Amino acid sequence: MSQRKKVNNPANNFSLKDQFLQQTGRPVPAPQASENREPPVEELVSQNRTQPEKEEPENYDWDRWTIICRKEFKQKITAISEKEGFTIREIVEKFFTDGIAAYEAKHGMIDTTLKKKKNIDNLT
Repeated sequence: MSQRKKVNNPANNFSLKDQFLQQTGRPVPAPQASENREPPVEELVSQNRTQPEKEEPENYDWDRWTIICRKEFKQKITAISEKEGFTIREIVEKFFTDGIAAYEAKHGMIDTTLKKKKNIDNLT
């Protein structure tokens, strides 16, 4: 990762960021002893957080996950969602629902209860 060069204005010893803050009427942070006046990344992330803390996943009817599929599938699902006026999530959910229903019609109901985890010490 390349490091960004810090640009200072020698006329007033403010960084460009400080100049912008000053021109927009926002408070300019007090200079620190070190030359690097930018707060740590963790501090920036917490300052920019505008959303409330997320609720626990079990409070939702849905969950997020990432899948890998052919580019062709992604393009076709996107085209269907645009043409029919539904979100990609709604289209994919419909395909999953239909596919699971077809599987269950052929093989019976799917057991979704959690299986008891085996003891790893019994492996050897």
